[in-house]
Amino acid sequence: MFVVLICMLMGVGGTHRAPLAFRNGQFKVAQFTDLHYGEDEFTPWGPIQDKNSDHVMHAVLRSEQPDFVLFTGDVLTGNNINSNATSYWKYLLTPCLLTQTPWAHVFGNHDDLSKSHGDRSTLIAYDMSYTNLSHSQAGQEFLPGVTNYFLTIYDESLSFVKGLIYVMDSGGGNIPIQITRTQETWLKTQYLSNVLEYGHVPSILAFHIPTVEFQRLFVTEECVGNLVDEIEEMPNESLFHTIRSMPDILLVTTGHYHRNDFCCPTPDASQYFCQGRHSGYGGYSKVDRGSRIIQFTDNGINSWIRMENSSTKDSISVKLSETALLFNDQKIF
Repeated sequence: MFVVLICMLMGVGGTHRAPLAFRNGQFKVAQFTDLHYGEDEFTPWGPIQDKNSDHVMHAVLRSEQPDFVLFTGDVLTGNNINSNATSYWKYLLTPCLLTQTPWAHVFGNHDDLSKSHGDRSTLIAYDMSYTNLSHSQAGQEFLPGVTNYFLTIYDESLSFVKGLIYVMDSGGGNIPIQITRTQETWLKTQYLSNVLEYGHVPSILAFHIPTVEFQRLFVTEECVGNLVDEIEEMPNESLFHTIRSMPDILLVTTGHYHRNDFCCPTPDASQYFCQGRHSGYGGYSKVDRGSRIIQFTDNGINSWIRMENSSTKDSISVKLSETALLFNDQKIF
């Protein structure tokens, strides 16, 4: 039993990760954002908050039993970490390792600031060394940042793709905060390629820092959740309009602003632009911690907030358009 536990914590026990796939008619993602491990590591406060963040993840994983965890940045407060940052990275993965829940990462603006072994390339290579559970990728080298990639979600028989997760690196830390035209072009090109190959399937997009358009969508009677922190301009070319031109991306989720957890529809209610729930006890805010849950179904996306105390709130649902479904009915794969 001891050997099995050690293997689980090391991420070994298989050299190839299993494909992501629906289970019991759904695929459920738990988003953990802004965990901020390693903050004030040389004070009594810091390690206590890391343990509290452990509890959040364990509680959410126990309540939801997700198929996948998506870490959407600032899992570390790298600027407070003087030792090897990968030791904290291993620590924060423990809840996933113990439950054997696969995961993937997108970087935030604090992750790569450690004084030792803390750059983006080192951290993502370390994460990818957990070969049977990590689905993280180092994106194409010509793209700014590192975590620009997409993941496929298969049906239960692994016969065809039923969902897609796109992630983008919004920079910060040791690189500029931005999503560039090159990244937007990559996203649009990859999206169109995937439509041709897989048809129209429910898809989500995740990056760390939202654009100001997220806040402009906030209308109290239409949105769920809270907007407390004002969203500042994040340099980009035309990201919001690029996303609006990709109707299969039903939900966009982000982090960075710890007191926000809203989810707002576009005027035609065809897409939702959201913020995750502050998951870690590091970082500012006194809000109760939790996780945004994102559930893929056959023709759409459901989402809600799962709190550390096991309660839920702020459910939304969005489906593929009738045009997309008609296209799928007529397409021969």
